[in-house]
Amino acid sequence: MPGIKQELSYLMLGQQGGENRIKILEHLKDRGYNLNQLSNELDLNYRTIKHHIDILLEYDMIESSGEGYGEVYFLTSKLEENYEMLEEMKSKIQTVFKSPKLFEKVVEQTHEGIIVLDENKDIIFLNKSAQEITGYQDKDLLGKHIEELVESDINQSLEQVLKKEEFFEETIKIQTKSEGKKTVVITMDYFHLNGEEHEGFSLLMRDVTKERKQREILDALMDHSEVMMAYLDTDFDLVYVNSAYAEKTDHSPEELVGKNHFDLFPNEGNKDIFEEVIEEEKDVSIEDKSLLYPDSSEKEDTYWTLETVTDGGEEIQGLVLSFCEHP
Repeated sequence: MPGIKQELSYLMLGQQGGENRIKILEHLKDRGYNLNQLSNELDLNYRTIKHHIDILLEYDMIESSGEGYGEVYFLTSKLEENYEMLEEMKSKIQTVFKSPKLFEKVVEQTHEGIIVLDENKDIIFLNKSAQEITGYQDKDLLGKHIEELVESDINQSLEQVLKKEEFFEETIKIQTKSEGKKTVVITMDYFHLNGEEHEGFSLLMRDVTKERKQREILDALMDHSEVMMAYLDTDFDLVYVNSAYAEKTDHSPEELVGKNHFDLFPNEGNKDIFEEVIEEEKDVSIEDKSLLYPDSSEKEDTYWTLETVTDGGEEIQGLVLSFCEHP
């Protein structure tokens, strides 16, 4: 279980809204407040306050008394006893925000492309990685509308971000300077700096063109294979199945993904084998032992293998299951 220092670091430093959570907790240090009072005191909308309160309740940083509109929130003894840690988090946040050079260094060194738009959705900044992804220099794009770069109707997505006041992630295609196309995952968010007139949108861009191409090739190869294959996580939930596997089980791939293998095909003996493979980190090949439909000779499969997949180190991330019938 994580300790309170780790929890505070995550809540205040590792998530957006850390400053507002600190302000909420500072107000609750001296007395209890309800949601409306906090909203007025901090000049934040009710929904934003409710969102932060729910998270702080989840992590046992605050507790409540009363019900409905009369529900009032207080610090828990857990946080009161460790309040100095909260003050340390506040100091760290202030140090970061008062260091433009630090921000500039982080923005320029990150591998993620960063594009900033003004309130009209015109591009006012792009970092080095964004220039590399798009092939454009800043002089080519500054002042232009984001739609000149993005093929999809990004306006609609940005309006959704503005309306819901929360970030939105979308996979889209962009037109590069070389007139090629790239597939990117873009995380869009809205910003409005308190006490200032500055507002606009931030776009975090990750190039997944190669990943998508490799996945398309892999899918094509897997779906043309007569060998039935599936990828399972360490809880034996199906993450991927090829078309041969789906056809064998009389399900569509969409019906299978996310389901547990042993909920679909109960077999305690096979489950013991799966668990042993993970515990001993040893691949197995099984012959003449049914994997699916043990009570049906018509659907009997007689040869299957189970192989571990690691994260590049020693930790097992999942299992590759393949099986076929003897001719």
